[in-house]
Amino acid sequence: MTVQDLINNLNTITDKTLNVRVLENNPNNSDYNLENYWIDRIDVANTGQSGYELHGEVILIGEA
Repeated sequence: MTVQDLINNLNTITDKTLNVRVLENNPNNSDYNLENYWIDRIDVANTGQSGYELHGEVILIGEA
């Protein structure tokens, strides 16, 4: 998913005060979907910076 895809999806949500939760989509994990992770902050690794020379990314960081 790109940032634009994320923005487009978020813009379809009427209630902008909702919290954002991350669900682990891994049914092979014995703790599958048992832990709630709430988005706490967002980090950005820009293309070209150390470790991200070819592709940057947006990192959503959650708190349990």
